[in-house]
Amino acid sequence: MPDVYLCIDGVPIWCELKIIKAGRVALSKSQIAWHLSHTRCNGVSFFLLHCPSEGDVYLFDGGFAVELQGSRIDDLRPASLWCGDIRSAPLALRACALDRWFGAR
Repeated sequence: MPDVYLCIDGVPIWCELKIIKAGRVALSKSQIAWHLSHTRCNGVSFFLLHCPSEGDVYLFDGGFAVELQGSRIDDLRPASLWCGDIRSAPLALRACALDRWFGAR
C-alpha cells in the first residue's frame, strides 16, 4: 500500500513517496505489484520522486512502476507527468488525479 492517501477537494489520491539516491529510483517488489494491480482495476495512483541534489520533485503515474524501478532520473524526466518544487506538488497531484480519473472512465 502506498505511503500517502490524500483527498484534496474531493479528489482521492494514492501516492508513493521516494527519494532518488545516486541518481536512481529504487522500488520494492510489493510497491510495484500494488501499483500495477491498482492500475489494472482502473485505480489512480502516483509516485512522487524527490531529487535532493536538484531540489525538484517528479510525478509519475502508478502504472509506470516497472519502468521506474532501477532507472536513472535523467532517463525518466521526459516521462514525468509534472516536475516542480514540493510546495506546488499538491495542486499538481490533484490536477493529474482528475485527468487520470476522467481518462479511466
